[in-house]
Amino acid sequence: MHKSQFSETQFSFCFTFEYIKQFFPIIPLPIFPNTVEEGRAGGGYDVEINGNIFFQFKIPVYHNLVSNFFRKHWNVFNHDYYKIKLETDGNQYKLLKELLIPGNEVYYATPEFYTNNDLLTNYSNYEIVVNSGIFSLDVLPEYGSGKHVLIYSPHHNYGQIFSEPQRIKKITNINPLELFPKKLNGMTIYKQAISIREILKQQKNYENFQLEKEETPERLVKKIHSVLLTHFNVFWYPVIAFN
Repeated sequence: MHKSQFSETQFSFCFTFEYIKQFFPIIPLPIFPNTVEEGRAGGGYDVEINGNIFFQFKIPVYHNLVSNFFRKHWNVFNHDYYKIKLETDGNQYKLLKELLIPGNEVYYATPEFYTNNDLLTNYSNYEIVVNSGIFSLDVLPEYGSGKHVLIYSPHHNYGQIFSEPQRIKKITNINPLELFPKKLNGMTIYKQAISIREILKQQKNYENFQLEKEETPERLVKKIHSVLLTHFNVFWYPVIAFN
């Protein structure tokens, strides 16, 4: 049994950054609520994207040895697996279930790896999402049904809920432009990059930034990020946090 070497915050950053790239060239700003908003009605999630995609991130425990205590879990796949706990009696779980209204999609996202090296490799190769277990809240246990565990494996397209065994399928197609073809909401990262470029034009050394040569939205966003970090020691990762 091994605990994850990275934090939930690290995983959520890597997952979200990679996921929103699927929206190029129109990228909505991800919304990360603060701890107060997260516990209020309409909250419960870790990140909101496009106004109707909600992710709650969970860090699993990796089980790579069979034991009599966890024999029933091991027997599901007959090999190593990952496990997360589901506290369905809690307020957060209740809020997540309440988000399941028509037009919304609510997911748990949890890594199918546990080492820092795997996190770095998957992040560098843009393979965080594909190496994550994603489960829809609408097939998970009802609010108030007690404590459960969900086990899953990267080698199978389903997980299993205990205490009462119940098999649930992983979500494999979460391309936002296919799932949600409606117009994207709010200010996009590309538009924010354009606004920052206008502010940078006031700098005397603006011509050295070579921002006017960036013709594509993706290249401009990357260039703005590089200029802010290199010349102003500002790390630009555009998010909205409600205070």
